[in-house]
Amino acid sequence: MIEINRILCPIDFSEYSDHALRYAIKLASWYRARLHVLHVMPPMPPSSTSELAAAGRRLVGRNLESALERWRTPDVDVTGELLESADPAARIIERAEALDADLIVTGSHGRKGLHRVMLGSVVEPLLHRVRRPMLIVPAGLDLTRLELPVSFAHIVCAVDFAAASLEALGFALSIAEESDARLTLLNVIDIPPELKVPQRPDGDLDVDRIRAEAEADRLTRLRALVPDHAREYCSVETAVVEGGVSRQLLRTADETHADLIVIGVHGRHLVDVAVFGSNAKGVVTGAHCPVLIVPAALRRNQWRAIS
Repeated sequence: MIEINRILCPIDFSEYSDHALRYAIKLASWYRARLHVLHVMPPMPPSSTSELAAAGRRLVGRNLESALERWRTPDVDVTGELLESADPAARIIERAEALDADLIVTGSHGRKGLHRVMLGSVVEPLLHRVRRPMLIVPAGLDLTRLELPVSFAHIVCAVDFAAASLEALGFALSIAEESDARLTLLNVIDIPPELKVPQRPDGDLDVDRIRAEAEADRLTRLRALVPDHAREYCSVETAVVEGGVSRQLLRTADETHADLIVIGVHGRHLVDVAVFGSNAKGVVTGAHCPVLIVPAALRRNQWRAIS
């Protein structure tokens, strides 16, 4: 199972990062983890030479403390930190590494494209370089979730059989086992399988048979990924559908009232080669529940044996 002992939550004082902070506190309570809240402000002149800069720092510091006090709970160890930098993504990554954060929790501004997720334009360089799991609280979140304790009754995990999605599957299985949840493993056929079959001289193809065989093959592969012990702790379902990947993933999450969507991403240019291509952008901007993005190169010391 996964261990979440330290959570990093970057905020920018927007409504959406406030939602992320509230969710991060509830998540820290659930995992009994320490929470480190970070705000990165633009660099300013030294306070010793600029009273305006000194006043600006005091104001931002008060805003940070106010945000913490507004949602702090007695059972969570919360600390705040204010940094100055022209490269917020770099500072976030540095602090995640220095703190050995097991999870980064951030909010989505709800604008189109991942370049507008979390802290405005910060997310794109952050996703290019971050190597730790990141949970995005979307702008379309059902806000009633923030009034209740964290619950993962139903999880949807995208699986395309690439290494990144298999890493995400491990994360999803662990959370599902801890939560006694329903876990749906979803594979989407986005390219009609008959297009991959060599053309016969007479041009005759049994499209229905080809599609049925492709679906059966993928279902068999999905089911083979589930270890026997997992079914003792959670309910695992498998599904193969055809269509646009992000649309089908969001539809499945909405129809099942999912509490979490889990997506794996590669360790290269994460925005461009996210699982199922760039469809992760559509998932993040259209989701109504948190989206957990798991990098392929997940640190193995974050896992412990299932007792």
